Amino acid sequence: MRTRCLANTSLDVTAITLGTWVLGGDASWGEADDNESVRTVEKAADNGINMIDTAPIYGAGRSEEVVGKALKNVKEKMYIATKCGLKSKGKGIAVDLSAKSIQEEIEDSLRRLGVEQIDLYQCHWPDEKISMEETFSQMNKLVTEGKIRYIGVSNFNKDQLEEALKYAPVVSNQVQYSIFHRDIEKQMLPFCREKGVSILAYGSLGGGVLTGKYKEPPQFPKSDARSFFYTYYREPFWSKARQMVSVLEEIAGKRNVPVGDVAINWVLLKNEVATCIAGCRNEEQLKKNASSMSWELTVGEAARIEEAYKEFFS
Repeated sequence: MRTRCLANTSLDVTAITLGTWVLGGDASWGEADDNESVRTVEKAADNGINMIDTAPIYGAGRSEEVVGKALKNVKEKMYIATKCGLKSKGKGIAVDLSAKSIQEEIEDSLRRLGVEQIDLYQCHWPDEKISMEETFSQMNKLVTEGKIRYIGVSNFNKDQLEEALKYAPVVSNQVQYSIFHRDIEKQMLPFCREKGVSILAYGSLGGGVLTGKYKEPPQFPKSDARSFFYTYYREPFWSKARQMVSVLEEIAGKRNVPVGDVAINWVLLKNEVATCIAGCRNEEQLKKNASSMSWELTVGEAARIEEAYKEFFS
């Protein structure tokens, strides 16, 4: 089982972290069965995955509540990562990283999760209205109070992360990273390498495209994350995406592994990436993602993927 140490922490995390956005059962991913969700979390622990990532915004607290139910049986096996700063507001989402809001959110998250301490507490999205000093002074306070162990951020760019580090020992940045989405390679990865900050990669399956499941572009509701957040299902990107996936399918076929395993292992080639967050709706999806921890891409396979990327996307 592959593990990596989250930078500047005592957390030795598995290469795969269980993502729980889909367990929120909101319009972003469609309805979820809570009993099945609880079983999925429990099976993640049984399959050796030792970290779970959630957030209050996922189903207005529902994801955290489901995770809390599962943790009653597997708490000793799992590190818990959750977030603060995003709230539903009408039909939209508001960002609030004020000290008052963070204090309210941590209490709610601890209650829903049924724990006294969260291992990694992350600012879900940068808040341009609130000073970094206020936000991270409050995060430091939570560490002092013993309510959280380590501070992380999510979706921060390089300049925002650099500013945050002036006020708190931020250990991680959760950002989108996949074969299709490589923006962090320009500035973020070098900066994190220099400062000793780990990357928690999400979206590494390209919203599902990189699993090889879809042979034709499916039609999703406008509220579905695959319509507004992952835009790979539309032309002109779709045709190039399918060409890229055919290369992954070739590698997966020779290894007799799921196609998504290849995409995940490509992300894990970067030493700055501590773990790859993979969302799972059920045990079948979980087993496919967990299997990626048992092998690694060869130099030749990685080179083949890079060649294909340059051919299709340059």
